[in-house]
Amino acid sequence: MTTRTDQIAPGVHLVADGLVNFYLLEDGGEVALVDAGWPRSWPTIEAAVRELGRAPGDLKSVVLTHAHPDHLGAAAKVREETGATVFVAREEVARARGKAKGASPFALVPGLLPHLWRPSATGFVLHATAHGFMTPTWVDEVTPFDIGDELDVPGRPRVVATPGHTEGHVSLLLSGGVLIAGDALTNLDVLTRETGPRLMPDALNGDPERTRASLANLEGLDADTILPGHGGPILLSPSEAVARVRATSP
Repeated sequence: MTTRTDQIAPGVHLVADGLVNFYLLEDGGEVALVDAGWPRSWPTIEAAVRELGRAPGDLKSVVLTHAHPDHLGAAAKVREETGATVFVAREEVARARGKAKGASPFALVPGLLPHLWRPSATGFVLHATAHGFMTPTWVDEVTPFDIGDELDVPGRPRVVATPGHTEGHVSLLLSGGVLIAGDALTNLDVLTRETGPRLMPDALNGDPERTRASLANLEGLDADTILPGHGGPILLSPSEAVARVRATSP
């Protein structure tokens, strides 16, 4: 897999690091990172920041949609290298520190086993393992935020509750009409490689029923582009995307 960086909107950049996305938001002289890729993604993050004509020291904040190892990723390394503040939802703090029940990536293994007959699912597990998924680096020092907060970082993201994938999962509505959905809504099934608006596979959702219920929190949000944690941008309003998911999901 190669790394790809695309400008999605003014000041909003998608970086695809293999099968996972993270995002760079810039405003003035400051850069924010939304999600931090894989545990071994620091070289990719650093290269993407430099591609914007910025220095790593311009990276002042990391905002996490949730703390699975493919989103928590290199947050600890970013903080070590740049001094960036790591922001995470209050309900997700224990997971980011590796202290929540089920925080270990090995907790996902039983749910994945029935899917490993698919070469694509086995490929995802091998890809994730090669990128450090099974050996996450937890972040001890984080700054919690609450649902409804508007964060004082580039993009002025407003925090939207979308629990279910993890207990404290959030989505982020940016000031320019862009929604960063994390794994609340995705555009790629990482186990089958099917594309289109969808939920993450139930095997990867901590609470599948709550994940489905959280779709209601996305409806009506004022956005025309949705940026998921996996797959390309979804060029629909959140209401349109949710309708498609409900029409195709059991």
